[in-house]
Amino acid sequence: MSHPEPDELFRARILRVVADNERHLVRMAYGAHLDHIGRKYGRFRTGVPLKGFDAFKDYNTGGEA
Repeated sequence: MSHPEPDELFRARILRVVADNERHLVRMAYGAHLDHIGRKYGRFRTGVPLKGFDAFKDYNTGGEA
């Protein structure tokens, strides 16, 4: 299994593909929030989504967080 990237490296990778109106969010985000933004753009810390891992499911409303 790959080791997850630290926030700084992951942020730099996301900034290459993120929409201009969300750049400020990426610059301020860390941890799970950064993961969520990356997921929106098909970017994952491990390079691929991990099978069976959905850390962003909102179980209170049944939707995505």
